Amino acid sequence: MEHLKERLEKKDYVAVINDVKTLVAKDRRAFSDPDIKAWCGARWRNLFLQEAVKDRKALKVARQDSPKTHRKKPGVYHIADRFLMGDARAEWKIEMPEAQIEGMGDTTFVFCPGLLNGLLPVRAFTEAFPEIEEEYDLTIIRSDSHPFRDSEANIPDLLNAINDGQGLAADTSPIGKGNAKKPKDVVLMGYSKGSADVLHVLAAHPELKDRIRCFFSWAGAVGGAYSPDGLYESIKDLDLGTVKNMGELFPRIISPFVNTQDRLRRLDEYDVEAAILGLTTYKSQEYLDKNGPRIDALDIPIFNIAGATVISEVPSFQILDTLKLNKYDVNNDMQLTQEQAKVPLPMATDLAMLHGNHWDLSYGQFPRHCRMASPNLDHPFPKKAAVVAIIKFAAELGLMD
Repeated sequence: MEHLKERLEKKDYVAVINDVKTLVAKDRRAFSDPDIKAWCGARWRNLFLQEAVKDRKALKVARQDSPKTHRKKPGVYHIADRFLMGDARAEWKIEMPEAQIEGMGDTTFVFCPGLLNGLLPVRAFTEAFPEIEEEYDLTIIRSDSHPFRDSEANIPDLLNAINDGQGLAADTSPIGKGNAKKPKDVVLMGYSKGSADVLHVLAAHPELKDRIRCFFSWAGAVGGAYSPDGLYESIKDLDLGTVKNMGELFPRIISPFVNTQDRLRRLDEYDVEAAILGLTTYKSQEYLDKNGPRIDALDIPIFNIAGATVISEVPSFQILDTLKLNKYDVNNDMQLTQEQAKVPLPMATDLAMLHGNHWDLSYGQFPRHCRMASPNLDHPFPKKAAVVAIIKFAAELGLMD
């Protein structure tokens, strides 16, 4: 790797890009090398800044949040200062070339959503995915994952997307057998519990390893979360099978924004107790201990992207949970600590700690009538820029064709 360090010192980034692409093409285990990991993180963050500075809304928010004495600084400075965390904020000064790619249309992008999929007034990347699909001639499929059961039970939903192209389209419209196109190779992205769902698929179906180019864990709840620990203790002795009105149950135990009045479907598949148990820290750790080595041995590149926020930037009903999390890690996203949000395997690379709460990173702005007078539901994080950076990053590494 000495030549890689030399070229980085000379800022010969195009040569570095080509070298890394060649190395990982020869051996995917190259992603376990610390120098490759460091480059991947720096490169993804740079691509993110390149894209996010084009987002007018994000740039406006970033400038507003800067001190008046800094308002005249370049836009990329404001984006980095507002949407990156820690030392990475200084990386706005680094000038790298645009993504070195030719195309990516033959690889399908499969997204696995988190808990409450379809039950909240917004869905993840609702605006970003359709625009990206059109602009980059890319097929994006959303796994039609059940909103409330454990990861093991959601494996068939994700397999439907990976193997048969069935699920939901980028705009969330249904893709059935009649209009589905079977994917060739796929890039996976999981959000929150969706990342845990992906890990379960990889462990249960190792035969997919030749078709899965890589996996991006986006604020992934792979290590569980502390809130489900307490929640499971409070519900484990309840006879949840007798609860007839889930419209009353979910807002009470999960989120006041869950509206099940006309969104409930697949009622016979709900398993509240199993869903919460699967997200506990101890159950998640038990799963990783047992299956982590098997997943890592598949040599599938895994990329972790986590969020971090502060108490003044979370919805009112999340304040207490955020305060509790601060005792463990002040760099939490209001639901997960950094450790809980990262796949802890040699083939996993940490790309960034982004400045945004768990919902801000994926959800669009909540409708005003759904906010219940709570602040911080505007969600200004530049989500499209982040996904474009993911796609370009993967394509530049040769992980998308």
